[in-house]
Amino acid sequence: MLKPIISLVLALGLSAPALADTLQLREDAPQRYVVKKGDTLWDISGKYLKSPWKWPQLWRMNREQIKNPHWIYPGDVLYLDYENGQPILRIGSNRTVKLSPQVRSTPLDEAISMIPAKAIEPFLKRPLLVDDTADYERAPRLVATQENRVILSTLDPAYATGLTSAGTWQAYRLGRPVVDPDSKELLGHEVIYGGDLLVRKLDAVSSLQVGKVNEEILVGDRLAKKAEHEDLQYIPHEPPAELQGKIVQSVSGVNEIGQLYSVVINRGRREGVEIGHVFGIYRAPKLISVENNGQKQQLAMPSEQLGDLIVYRVFQKASYALVLRSSQSVMVGDRIAAPQ
Repeated sequence: MLKPIISLVLALGLSAPALADTLQLREDAPQRYVVKKGDTLWDISGKYLKSPWKWPQLWRMNREQIKNPHWIYPGDVLYLDYENGQPILRIGSNRTVKLSPQVRSTPLDEAISMIPAKAIEPFLKRPLLVDDTADYERAPRLVATQENRVILSTLDPAYATGLTSAGTWQAYRLGRPVVDPDSKELLGHEVIYGGDLLVRKLDAVSSLQVGKVNEEILVGDRLAKKAEHEDLQYIPHEPPAELQGKIVQSVSGVNEIGQLYSVVINRGRREGVEIGHVFGIYRAPKLISVENNGQKQQLAMPSEQLGDLIVYRVFQKASYALVLRSSQSVMVGDRIAAPQ
């Protein structure tokens, strides 16, 4: 067996008996697995664990390692081992590498992603949610076009105020409100993303040129600086047991939500939601009529888990998540809680 490159330490605060109680390997978990291009961390987790969100326990990760893990690359070899009677996953490589402290030369974007990247890429580098309308009102704004056009097209010139730097800026405006179904609190406004504009000259009134149109770019749209990079590399892990919420909207606007669809949940940074949190999806229990001693009673059937979702972007009061698995259509209003 190749000497492991990574041997992560036990630091989750779980004792060996606790690990035995919570960590269940699949009967067909491979002793050795070579990571292939196109694999996702979620898929690999599912090869080893009945509960893929318990991946950190198998690697013995502490919380800092969950946030800044050692990445897995195509060609790496995963070895299932045991330490003090408990399963642990280690990593080696088919490639020739120098086993000494150094900065890894392999680009991070070649590491395997947590989930299918194409499912969430459109939502990673653009504004999605406005938490505070006061911030929206203070944001840079498109103020004019040549020939007094209201709607801009690709390569059209445009003018804006409030820009602080050169580069690419994204046009957006307020869309539908996101409201908590229980408290009726306004959690924010979804954003209508118009497209990208490139700064040609930075000034009090800056000159720009339209680079890409997504929907419509309008005079009056606000502008946000385009993110250069959004990290797709993160680890699936369980939320605290007390952290629960609801699905409040589907990003696509459909009523019946399927696998690899994005949703908005009514929990965010202030409640402790993190990128990589995996929640179970639960349907409100059905009521059934039961006769008992000649009297009819309404009883609630058990609430069963119908799927899982993973959080990939977090805002102050709400978050965006991807449905990873569903045994039936997911609905707005379904409850989210720790997965079972």
